[in-house]
Amino acid sequence: MKPIEGVHYFNRRFPKLGIEPLALSELFRRVPPDHFDHPQRPAFHLLMLFSSGATTHFLDFERLRCTAGTLLHVRPGQVQQFVPGAEVEATVVLFTPEFVLPDEAANHPLVRGSALDHAAASGAINLDADSYGRVCAGCAAIIDEYKCSDGSTTCANILQHQLHVLLLQIARCSDRHEAPLLSSYHRTVRHFLTEVEAHFMRTRRVEDYADRLGCSTKALRRACVAVRGLPPKMMIEERVILEAKRLIAYTPWPIEAIAETVGFGEATNFVKFFCHHAGMTPSKFRMRFPGRSRPE
Repeated sequence: MKPIEGVHYFNRRFPKLGIEPLALSELFRRVPPDHFDHPQRPAFHLLMLFSSGATTHFLDFERLRCTAGTLLHVRPGQVQQFVPGAEVEATVVLFTPEFVLPDEAANHPLVRGSALDHAAASGAINLDADSYGRVCAGCAAIIDEYKCSDGSTTCANILQHQLHVLLLQIARCSDRHEAPLLSSYHRTVRHFLTEVEAHFMRTRRVEDYADRLGCSTKALRRACVAVRGLPPKMMIEERVILEAKRLIAYTPWPIEAIAETVGFGEATNFVKFFCHHAGMTPSKFRMRFPGRSRPE
């Protein structure tokens, strides 16, 4: 059974450096012509700031319209697909999760985890002229430093801090304010989502996550409702459904194997769960993606 095609980060110039800025056209040129014809799951972050043209980008079943001034953020583990032949240009910044400044080094909550949660939170945002100029300047600073980089630790540290500034600019453009981000509710939800990402295939019990966070289920519910407007149970189930949709649409795996992968002992229970959340059976959902998930 073939999984969704994964793409690993690789910097040809500096293999140990966790960031690389380049033009989208250059990214297209460096890979085979059919490389982007199929859905992919990158293991790194992609920030794409579009400067010309127009295209549609598919990101976890969302159809995102990208034109000049659009900022797109693809996170590790998300499934994306480019539209082949689109005449667009964008500044692309590729970076690994480990390259983002850790909390203790940045001394600010808008860093690993939280900065990335709030940068282009919906996948894509359309920037106004002022915001576009600020994000452009942040990307340009990274490009200039990268061009003169010698691969040293000093250059890597500079690039790391420049990325941090860029993420802060993007977070501000996303109409989110600093005060709520500093609240204990946001910290709780951030840690909760980290735990969900690591364990959603093994448990869907809110009590298990509350225990891991060292709080009560009531406290966890208050935080989730305040920050996301959803109870933790629904947030866990949303993550399970997203992974199930990815596997149904983009792999030829039988439903029984998918059910087991996302934590269901019985396929019938998974089908009921999927129907409840998606409004259709897994088989009908798969039919929406002809040619992508047929067994070979």
